[in-house]
Amino acid sequence: MKNSINGTWLLGIVLVFMAIFIAYITISIDYNEAYILKSKMVTIIEQYEGMNGNTVQMLNSAMRNEGYYGLLSCKSRDGEKVIGGLEDQIVVNPSQKMNYCVTRDIRYGEDATEDKYYYTVTVTFAYSVPILGDIFDFKVSGETRDIHYPHDSYF
Repeated sequence: MKNSINGTWLLGIVLVFMAIFIAYITISIDYNEAYILKSKMVTIIEQYEGMNGNTVQMLNSAMRNEGYYGLLSCKSRDGEKVIGGLEDQIVVNPSQKMNYCVTRDIRYGEDATEDKYYYTVTVTFAYSVPILGDIFDFKVSGETRDIHYPHDSYF
């Protein structure tokens, strides 16, 4: 009888460690996918030098190609504009959850020719369990290199 009880405890411990290991691997893979998408989006904004019509089309195309469907709340800092993208639409200062958020930061130089613009892209991924729903919500952010003369339509 003692051996069967010890075997049950050992089986329980093994199952708990397997669940923790599987959760860790799943979160790592999801984070990697969100990180790759964020990197592609930052590259697109740098390539088109700001947020304009071509940039938005390419960002939405990258999202569809990656199969990305995460939703996050876009919050502005100190009253600055935030661009939120949901499927094929762009919303300035959105009140609903969006697929991605883009903010612009200006670092002023001594004269207007030295001003530098930086864009921050934020995407998210959620770790969800079928019955319990979303358990964790992770945000992945990245900043572009400096852009001196942005071609913006939305900021």
